[in-house]
Parts: sequence; structure tokens; C-alpha cells
Amino acid sequence: MRLIERLTHMLVVLLGVSMLMFFLVRVLPGDPVAAALGEGVDQAQVEKLRAQMRLDKPIPLQYLSYLGDLARGHFGPSLIESRDVGQIIRERLPATLELVLAGLFIAVVVGLPLGVISAIRRNTRIDHAARVISLSGVSFPEFWVALMLQLVFGAWLAMLPVTGRLSGPAPADITGLYLLDSLLTANGAAFWDSARHLLAPAFVLALGPMTNIARMVRSSMLDELAKPYPALSRAVGIHPFIVNMKYVLRNAFSSTLTVIGFLFPLMIGGAFVVENVFAWPGIARFGAAAIVANDYNAVVGITLVVCLFVVVINFIVEELYTVLDPRIRLGAES
Repeated sequence: MRLIERLTHMLVVLLGVSMLMFFLVRVLPGDPVAAALGEGVDQAQVEKLRAQMRLDKPIPLQYLSYLGDLARGHFGPSLIESRDVGQIIRERLPATLELVLAGLFIAVVVGLPLGVISAIRRNTRIDHAARVISLSGVSFPEFWVALMLQLVFGAWLAMLPVTGRLSGPAPADITGLYLLDSLLTANGAAFWDSARHLLAPAFVLALGPMTNIARMVRSSMLDELAKPYPALSRAVGIHPFIVNMKYVLRNAFSSTLTVIGFLFPLMIGGAFVVENVFAWPGIARFGAAAIVANDYNAVVGITLVVCLFVVVINFIVEELYTVLDPRIRLGAES
């Protein structure tokens, strides 16, 4: 029953977002059809394309037609690439997912230990250094960090490629995620190639979230360490490492999990900058071009896909709460 209720809420959110974006993009100034066809085009061609895209109908009827197409899996034609937006999203979505997941992995793997060490070693040199790193991570703009990485590691040191997903042939297409496909097909060359291309953009995307996670973990762990149970556990002979990792960190991680859930959509937003700087062929780069070209169907389609991932991630985070804190599950059952 609870699952059906949550799915209903997700559908309502998606429907509301689709309606809002559909109407917003259509009240913006400019004629995207005329811009797509270019100057000097016969007005009859403009009207023909407008009729094909149903832009000659009232906006409410356009929206109903769009929902009908959406129910059949069609997002409508893109003015930029002259093909269905759904097909473009299916081709480009794995690249963005791989980039965001890699960035999130780096943020958690680096930010979590950084926050734990900073809290345990409070007011020491390690703590001060970690706080400086955290402050620096949220201070530098992503595009500047990306350009510096390209300049230093791409141009000067020639250690990393600065654009694209691969230099050589792609692995067999199974999931669209090159790292995973390379592992599944035991293609070491493709794995190494894709990892080198992924490292710089994923690090840039992870820099801000990594510092936010470190700061949240430090703050939450300090709150937990101030409570009586850590000192009592150490007094009865439990090793401090076990106290900090098994009890303190688990209790402190609930609030951090909320931050990680919010970071996923923020990282997708950051991908709009990172993908353009590194020429990463994902939906964020296509979405940025669609916004500039006022491509109605592409903007709405990408927004819906991003919104879908946001509501799914929020659902997963809420379910994980019950695993980390049984009191939430017991409270819901009662």
C-alpha cells in the first residue's frame, strides 16, 4: 500500500513538472521553428513545420497531444537533430549517468573519510587542513577548475585526455556505461581508455559535493561524539575505532544521506557545465544546446528525465533511512 502511494506521488510530480515546463517554454519570446530553418526560408515551409510539430494549435491541445505521444514513448521531434527526442536521450543518457555516478562515487569515497578524520582529530592540523580543503572545494567555480585541469594535465603534462569519452574503439554496447561494459566484456584497453577520459570531468563534478559531504559528516559526528554513549562504550573496553565506525558514524550518517540525495540532482545540474567544457556527449550538453536553440521538445524531455531520476533517488534515500535508523521503520509501522 505504501509503495502504491509513493508511486502515485511520483506520477503526480512528473505530471506537474511536465505541465509547468511545457507551458513555460512556449511563452518564451522567439520563434524556434523560424530559427531552426534559418533566414530566407519560405513562410510556407515555416507553417508546414509548425503544423508538423502541432505548434499551430492552442497550447492546452498541444499539451494533451504531447501526453498522448509520451504515453506511447515518443517525446516529439527535436529541432536541433531532426529526430525523436526520446531516441537522443536513450543514446546520450548513459554518458551522463556514468559521469554523475563516477563523480558521486569520488565524492563519497573521499568526502566521507575526510569528514570522519576531521571530526575524530578535531582542532588538530589534520582537521584544519581538511577544513581548508572543504572551503576551497566550494569556492572555486567548476568551469575554472575544469579549464585548469585541461591546461595542466592535458596540455602541459599530457597525462589525461581533455575531451570526449574515448580515443579508441568503444566496447560492446551492453549498458551504455563504458566502464561497466568494458568489465563485462573483459576489454582492458577500452576500460583504461574510458577511465582516463572519465577521471578529470568526474573529479570536477565531485569537487563541490565531496566538500559538502565532508563538512556534513564532520558536523554530524561531532554532535554524536558529544553524547554520552561514545565515552561509555570506550569505558567498557570497546576499541575507539569500533565505537567511531560502527556506532557514531552510523548515527551521524542519516543526515549525510539526505545531503547525498540532494547532491544527485545538483550534480546533474553541474553536468551542464562540465559536459560542455570536456565535450562530453551526454544529455546535459544536448540540453544546454536545446535551451539556446529554444528546442521545446528537447527541453521538456530532458527535464522530465532529470525529474524522474530525482524522485527515484529520493525514494531510495527514504528507504535507506529505515535501514540506518530502525526507529523510523518502527514509527511508520505503528
